Amino acid sequence: MEELIRISAVYNGGCVAAEGDAVLDLRPVYEQKTADALEYHVEVTNRSSETIVLEMVRLLECSDPAAFGIGEGPYDIFRSGRHKNDMPGVFTTGVKDARLQDVSSVMAESGDRMEEGSGTCVVSDHLTLLKGNNDGVLAVEFLTGRDQLFQTVLELDDNADLANLRAETVFHIELKPGETVSTESIRVAVVKDADEEVQTFAKRKAERYGTRNQRHPSVFCTWYYYGLTVTYEDVKTCLNIIKERNLPYEVFQVDEGWEMTLGEYVPNQKFPVPMKQIAEEIREAGYIPGIWSSPFVAHETASIWKSHPEWILKDRDGKPYLFPMNDTVYYVFDITNPATYEYFTDLYRMFTEEWGYVYHKLDFTRAAVIYEDADFFDKSVTLAQAYYRAVKAIREGMGEESFFLMCGGLYDPIIGLVDAQRTGSDVLSMWSSNINKDGKTAPYTIRQSILRSYMNEWWANDPDALMIRKNEVMERGLRLTYGLLNDEEVKTSIINQFAGGGIMCQTEPLDKIGDDRLMEIRHLLPVVEMKVTPFNILAPDRFPAMVDVLIRKTGVHCVCQINWSDTEDTAAMLDLSILHLPDGEYAVSDFYDGSYRLHVRPDETVTLGTLKPHGATVIKVERMENRPVIIASDGHYSMGAECMELTIENGSLKITGTDILPVETNYTVWLPEPWKVQGTNTAEVQIPAGNPTVILPLE
Repeated sequence: MEELIRISAVYNGGCVAAEGDAVLDLRPVYEQKTADALEYHVEVTNRSSETIVLEMVRLLECSDPAAFGIGEGPYDIFRSGRHKNDMPGVFTTGVKDARLQDVSSVMAESGDRMEEGSGTCVVSDHLTLLKGNNDGVLAVEFLTGRDQLFQTVLELDDNADLANLRAETVFHIELKPGETVSTESIRVAVVKDADEEVQTFAKRKAERYGTRNQRHPSVFCTWYYYGLTVTYEDVKTCLNIIKERNLPYEVFQVDEGWEMTLGEYVPNQKFPVPMKQIAEEIREAGYIPGIWSSPFVAHETASIWKSHPEWILKDRDGKPYLFPMNDTVYYVFDITNPATYEYFTDLYRMFTEEWGYVYHKLDFTRAAVIYEDADFFDKSVTLAQAYYRAVKAIREGMGEESFFLMCGGLYDPIIGLVDAQRTGSDVLSMWSSNINKDGKTAPYTIRQSILRSYMNEWWANDPDALMIRKNEVMERGLRLTYGLLNDEEVKTSIINQFAGGGIMCQTEPLDKIGDDRLMEIRHLLPVVEMKVTPFNILAPDRFPAMVDVLIRKTGVHCVCQINWSDTEDTAAMLDLSILHLPDGEYAVSDFYDGSYRLHVRPDETVTLGTLKPHGATVIKVERMENRPVIIASDGHYSMGAECMELTIENGSLKITGTDILPVETNYTVWLPEPWKVQGTNTAEVQIPAGNPTVILPLE
């Protein structure tokens, strides 16, 4: 494989050094070599007597992937994306369809439309997979990620066939005479199982940089309905209802709209009391105080620019870059200037230590790293290095115990620094946008989250907030106030939260949502630990239809199945062989249909209920042994992981549920021989609200 690796560099605006020239010395350093895999980085030395600008280093270039032994095309290719708004997905070379358009485009911030790309070039990020007509899959993976931005570029010809593949790291730095820098490490390998390789890739990075996926809070957030119109009275209304109803959120997070303006972090006229007081009120109500901020941008009128105009990121003509957001434009911080780090640390120390907020949602942090040709303060530092240092300064300010949710920044540089990351664009409470042209909305954002489920190895994924209210009339002049999901679409939206594998967040006007929709959160709470894996990441479907959720507490598989069709019903069907289960007999249950099959072998295919258009369900697969098994429930999607006890003691079935929501829960429990109830081996158990333990005598 080594003979297939071609390296080169771009410096001083366009000169290419193919494996070294009189100016640059390029030396590949192989970290691991096998017959099927190479792991390496490239050391770059300026051997000239002049300072040069090193633009990028190409670690791999190939016009014929078949040379790696994966067969001829057409190729099925998985593309990952650098930012949350990028669209991960699979396309097939030579096929000009919606899948190709998706992966060569970027989602709008609002999540309701695609910003179209040219379709002639698909840019991937840390993970790219190519499968030809042989058994092997070519994996191109960046194993490290704190020193440079990187990309794998798939160049397509006019027929959308693959013309060239190249993987490169981006520097945009000055390199002095005699100075040496190293690229990120890359892995080029031919593997047999693409799904297994994705999981292995994620684990490698977690082992290298650490993981902060230890906490999975349930959060109430004020953004999706109130938006920028949020007031102190809105906060008090929701907080009072949460407290009165004893709703089981752990965190109450005040989102954007409380501040005077970005960069001027004092409360505006809609918040007539100090933010410290609001944090105290949240804590006194029994919840963790959370707050929204956007540290890397500030309005042009913000006082920070008056005291530090040199911190403004400018182009090479000296004009400030403008970052548009919520119908306003903002100046951007030049995070290569290390003087900004003390400002970031002090800001988050104020939020945390002085005001009392220990849950932080940071937004629009990509603004600091999208202007790659800026006139940066420190031209010896890459954007990835600066981003890591700036985020580290923020973490220092908020402290290690605070929960840090990043929303909208780079992924790789901050593995090990943040507790949670957004996995997709903003959600809306509608399946397809009736506001903007051609927006699918829910299918796009759900696909982003499903195809980024492997990132749960690094942090708790955030699939964005759940909105399930009914509201067909716009209020407050905001489309955020709509609630246009039908009952089937609500199921899919809730299952998206369940299959996120990380935090659970809801955002509703609690004085306006009815109990019929609000209490649907009983399917998600308490948040349970799980491992989420989509089936066949290289499948040709535009939207992934099945996701495996392995409940760590019970070892039970909960397979989420979605019907993406706009018009046709589909069957809830599961081939158990895809779960690779050990030999035995299993109970297979359809959550929403209530049907189940018993004594199913691990190589069988079962058909249960029917999925209506845009609908979804959870199919639980649990081994049948000499113990009771829940085979139907209207409570938690796991159908049992929420239970603290499910045993047979002294001739009685004892089941202890959870009393965190004021609703009754119904269970159907299969009983092993010789136990029966009224002559059958299934027991119907109802746990009343507030009374979590039921003891049922058995025969």
